[in-house]
Amino acid sequence: MMSMDWHSSAEGETMLQHFYNPQTTGRKLFGILEKPSCPSNIEEVSYKLFVVGRAAVGKTATVSRLAGNKSLCGYTETIGIRKTNIYWPAKIWDKVILFKLQFWDAGENSIKKYSHILPVCKDKSDALVFIFSCSDESSFQEIPQLMNRFIRPGETPVPFVIGTRYNNMSGIEMPTTAVRDFELKWNIPVLKIDNSLAHDRNEVHQVAPILNVICERLWLRDQEMLLQQAPT
Repeated sequence: MMSMDWHSSAEGETMLQHFYNPQTTGRKLFGILEKPSCPSNIEEVSYKLFVVGRAAVGKTATVSRLAGNKSLCGYTETIGIRKTNIYWPAKIWDKVILFKLQFWDAGENSIKKYSHILPVCKDKSDALVFIFSCSDESSFQEIPQLMNRFIRPGETPVPFVIGTRYNNMSGIEMPTTAVRDFELKWNIPVLKIDNSLAHDRNEVHQVAPILNVICERLWLRDQEMLLQQAPT
């Protein structure tokens, strides 16, 4: 349905030129009132994604990596709510779609301290992105509990699972069998990301597989909802 290698084609490379920052070697981080200067005939769709996971597993670093930004060295807990808009072009069938992915990330202490933060982040979320660390197996084992906690019956957010610190220099890595068993049981692919990779224009092709999976699954969710609403 989605062309996974489209970004490496001549058409895809031309489209990506609208996303680069001419002052740096990477993508531009777009503010609330900004967007890429794509052709006006390209359809834009918007989704809200809430990032879930225990403290220090790399939630904010993952969002920064997907946005094309360098991750800060060391751990600093997110204060309050951090919202990051990631624009991503994708080709579905023969049509180019501009996806606006609005990632909402909140620090664990802020969620505990202020009762309104969690409901605001969850409200009308199109997706829940569960983050764990590949160097901390216990954070992966918590994912099913978090999914049962955050996904209520009758709700339709699309669940994603992403493992950070993939290929970590510590040599510790999640057992392959545990990941495979989880994927088979929950029918959710476990994506992996290395947040420490260099910041250059090649990073687009490194994060493209993850962003493409996110966009495709959200698009399919919408198509299924439209079919259910169609008169019989």
